[in-house]
Amino acid sequence: MLFRFALLLVCTLFTSVASAQTLVPRLILEEDFQDNHRNWPTGLINNAEYKVKRGEYVAKARGNENNTSVALLFIPELEKSQNFIIEAELSTTSAGCLAWGSGSRDNMRLFGTMSEHRFAVCGWRGGKFFSTNGDNAYSAAVGRQTSWHTMRIECRGPQVQYFVNGTRVWEQQLTRMLGHGLGLETNLGAEASLRHLRVWLLEPEPEPTAAPVTPAVSPVATATSEATDAAAALATPLRAGQRLALRNVFFVQGKPELLGTSKPELARLAKALNDQPALRIRLEGHTDNQGPEEKNQLLSEQRAQAIQAFLVKYGVAATRLETTGYGSSRPVAANDTETNRRRNRRVEFVILD
Repeated sequence: MLFRFALLLVCTLFTSVASAQTLVPRLILEEDFQDNHRNWPTGLINNAEYKVKRGEYVAKARGNENNTSVALLFIPELEKSQNFIIEAELSTTSAGCLAWGSGSRDNMRLFGTMSEHRFAVCGWRGGKFFSTNGDNAYSAAVGRQTSWHTMRIECRGPQVQYFVNGTRVWEQQLTRMLGHGLGLETNLGAEASLRHLRVWLLEPEPEPTAAPVTPAVSPVATATSEATDAAAALATPLRAGQRLALRNVFFVQGKPELLGTSKPELARLAKALNDQPALRIRLEGHTDNQGPEEKNQLLSEQRAQAIQAFLVKYGVAATRLETTGYGSSRPVAANDTETNRRRNRRVEFVILD
């Protein structure tokens, strides 16, 4: 008995220490549904027809009866973590949800919007259905628009928070998920669509490492060589001549709008610059080669400027921040696969002095 009590105490202390750690996001899934190389379920599933088309994952329910249809893709990484973020844009004609959990009705969560311009958090626990519909205050986040809403789920251990269009609308305590699928639900004759799906694991922030010894005059890396990931470098003093890539900064596809998951890394960059007020940096935006070059050039410039605006908001003087964009002219990898194109879509910064 005493041994069991001691073991429980150790586990509790370990959990407390782990929860106190600073967690930073690492992107593990970026899905724009341009094709179906990940084998998302398609065809008739239960009572709905599923397909991947023109950058969307679409489900159209047959008939108007209350017969929920869910299609899930298994995400292996989520099986090993209780700390993650799921974010996607959702559109529906009347009812539809971002779905996560198991494929059965033992443990599944649904998060979506309804025709009454309300959000819904519902699903099954142990075979029993539960439902929470947003009240008027929370539903203001959904608004009267009938187009796309950004749905976001943040899971940190048993604590789960739900966001609509950047506003937190609900939170709840959950036990560990029994399944690790992710997908789309529809019902009642509705058509629902997902796009711009992203998944991040939340992992402990890397321990600070000693800065490598460099010569007094250090050449700046060429833009065609891959820059060092900024995540670890921001834990050490910055040095003139460094070129670092903001790999945990993300934008809405094809736009200069920052996603909410970009905030932790940009906040660390702002802190590093505020701790070293003599430094100046140049923010450099890059794109892949998809689309017109003039559009890519403008987008690369605007994304660098968006980060500049964030840093200014966090106390960094605008005079310390230069911005430029190179469009697709300086790739770090061939633009022959989606993985390589993702490496080319980036913002780097160079320490000037």
